[in-house]
Amino acid sequence: MNNWIDLYEYLKESYGDEPEHLLIEYINLINKGKVLDLGVGTGRNSLFLSSIGYEVEGVDIFDENIKHYLRRSKELHLDVKGTVADIRYFEIKENEYSLIIVSWVLNFFKKSEIDIIIEKIKKGLKPKGLIYFGAFSIFDDFYIKNLDKICEEQNSLCFSESQYRHYYTKEEVLKYFEDLTMIAFK
Repeated sequence: MNNWIDLYEYLKESYGDEPEHLLIEYINLINKGKVLDLGVGTGRNSLFLSSIGYEVEGVDIFDENIKHYLRRSKELHLDVKGTVADIRYFEIKENEYSLIIVSWVLNFFKKSEIDIIIEKIKKGLKPKGLIYFGAFSIFDDFYIKNLDKICEEQNSLCFSESQYRHYYTKEEVLKYFEDLTMIAFK
């Protein structure tokens, strides 16, 4: 493969599920080792990383997601771990991971919970480890169309007592990770 775009096309054809473009684009920056995917879903990022030699564990609150992820890994002859857990209570071992993925999942918690989860994630990184963070911003159409549901937490929407959606500002994300080196921000 000549570049990450060729690799992406190959993976899309081979695996069906598309990994995040930025993971592929920056793959050479991720040291080989353990990867933790919080909110793994059906495993689009983790299956890709496992296929190129990373030791991957996916965590998701939904049993069906983990079952699909593990079933798909067997079909592809990949060795991954899958755990059904709420990431608020999942123990992240300190100094353990080359990469921790938390992509499109930290919108669904209260700000106070997000603060704790991000601190656990940062402690879980090995030296020179990376965090892949994806989240919706306050410029998201859904946020703008539902401003009538704003609750007491800044930049958050409330749909019920237990259902939140937090939307991030650029400044908020930069503050969370100010003690780390930023490779890309989009």
